[in-house]
Amino acid sequence: MPAARITRLTESDWEQFAELRLRALTDTFGTDDRQYLVEARFTPTDWRRRLRDHAQFVAVLGDRPVGMVAAYQESAEAAYVYSLWLEPEARGRGLARLLVSAAVDWGRRRGVRTATLRMAPDNAAARAVYESLGFTEVPTGGAKSEVVMRLTIP
Repeated sequence: MPAARITRLTESDWEQFAELRLRALTDTFGTDDRQYLVEARFTPTDWRRRLRDHAQFVAVLGDRPVGMVAAYQESAEAAYVYSLWLEPEARGRGLARLLVSAAVDWGRRRGVRTATLRMAPDNAAARAVYESLGFTEVPTGGAKSEVVMRLTIP
């Protein structure tokens, strides 16, 4: 198995990003999902804008991108981490932890003090990754459809 590397995509990587993002949406929700249908119609300008406005990190094995996570700065002190996904064959190898760490490090370099994310309540594998990095659950007032987790960044 080749060594993994984590890379941040730039606007010039929009085609790679579009292909990987649509693959992730297909795997997670299917091609009939509303989000997939919206993003499948994105233009090159839309994809470039997403890469300009949000930090997009990919896990690469050999020369193949196999996973991704995104982050954006919500405020001077807060970042939001979202859309963690790995190809099924790439799961269980520590890549999720590397991806989320890259997103948190990006926020740290920008001076943010907290990172927040949302996850499905039944996703034990994701919860284990997030908790291993120090994320803790935030009370949501009884909302059961998602779990909110936060990390204080030293």
